[in-house]
Amino acid sequence: MDFFTLASSSAANCAFVKAGDTAVLLDAGLSALNIEKTLSEQGENAAKLAAILITHEHTDHIAGAARLAQKFGVPVYASPKTWAALPFADELPRSLKRDFSYDLRIGDITFDFCKTSHDATQPVGMVLEAEGKRLAYVTDTGTVTRGMLHSLHDLDGLVVEANHDRQMLMQGPYAPFLKRRVLGDKGHLANVQTARLVAYLLGQKVCPVMLAHLSETNNTPEVAYQTVLPAVAGFCAHPDKLLSVAPAHGVSVRWSL
Repeated sequence: MDFFTLASSSAANCAFVKAGDTAVLLDAGLSALNIEKTLSEQGENAAKLAAILITHEHTDHIAGAARLAQKFGVPVYASPKTWAALPFADELPRSLKRDFSYDLRIGDITFDFCKTSHDATQPVGMVLEAEGKRLAYVTDTGTVTRGMLHSLHDLDGLVVEANHDRQMLMQGPYAPFLKRRVLGDKGHLANVQTARLVAYLLGQKVCPVMLAHLSETNNTPEVAYQTVLPAVAGFCAHPDKLLSVAPAHGVSVRWSL
């Protein structure tokens, strides 16, 4: 199973997964043209996508979804309540609108979903399974939910939000109401929260970790990396080989799990 992000920040989020003959996008927060171009540069073809899966309806996760779906006839999957909140729902033909379901299988990939805690209608994280490997993709949550802990086990790869450094947020330019939103249970995970979650999960099984959805205002890749690194170092001799950070703009390292 191959994985990389095309963008990951508070401004735009999109990730690519391929197993066997099946390729999917997790969110599509870039323009359709940008997604198509970036995939081509990576040796992939947007016309061969089997699905676009939407975690929630915020613009930084859906900006290019409708256009990409219409251009290439790619089905879009989302939870029922998320469909009710998606601004492009009425633009797509019924044939391209699909609901998440238990034990969802798309080609060679099966999907499990877990509830996250965010100020969206019905936000979810995902665990993808293919070729005997399990990959978790969880961003946009203000707290670690029971559903996450239930689903995130026996992982071979973990992509998890490390959105902000609390001190940078409190001393930064955000208005007070926005700071409260980010810090709240329906906001975003701070680096220290992510470090605790990573330590817990690696205690069960050691796997590569990619930090995602970093705020470009209230975090830096180096701050996030150095905050989470000790959690990884407790479980392997070379933590630098397991821990990476998804860039805000451009493609991340490519995993072949």
